[in-house]
Amino acid sequence: MASKRRPYVERKIRRLSREISEIDDYFYNASVNDPDRTLHAGMLERKRDDVVRSAVLQLHTAIEDLLDSMIVCRMLSAKPQTRLRKMQTKRGKALDKMLSGGGSIGFSTKLNFATALGILRSPDVNRLTRLNTLRNKCSHNWLLSGAVRQGKRPAQKKPPLLYYEGGDLHKLVTLKTLVAEISGVYFRLFLRYLGHD
Repeated sequence: MASKRRPYVERKIRRLSREISEIDDYFYNASVNDPDRTLHAGMLERKRDDVVRSAVLQLHTAIEDLLDSMIVCRMLSAKPQTRLRKMQTKRGKALDKMLSGGGSIGFSTKLNFATALGILRSPDVNRLTRLNTLRNKCSHNWLLSGAVRQGKRPAQKKPPLLYYEGGDLHKLVTLKTLVAEISGVYFRLFLRYLGHD
């Protein structure tokens, strides 16, 4: 079976690689041959910001999606397998409006809601609150590599905007720390969601 799918998978890999390369060339590499190397350096900085932003948003979205599913299961007394069917009820539709789309509750409120329902525990709430702060900074700041200046004296060292566990999130070691910590939270929540907790 796997050998029959291999040509399809290889074609898909080639297609996706080509599409990613085309997007990358269009969006970031227009300045690669420009004699003004400052322009090219600026575009590389934007690309680095976008990669970090993407990682933070990916982690946040994955956690939020799982939390929504867990809240739905708890509120509708549903198992993961029956969750979608129960979402078709009046209660399910009302809950869906509350959790997603325009006018839905925000992530911080979802954390409080999940805590009240016994889904989240304090250490994970603290980690997810910090993730949400990073997500908000990524969503509301175009340039992510600047330092935080507000409330700092001129001679005082300014932390980076995306400061996490004592380091700049643009550094791989700090990014790995964030990914490992949030992946751990996700794994624990997913096991709880499946009923293995």
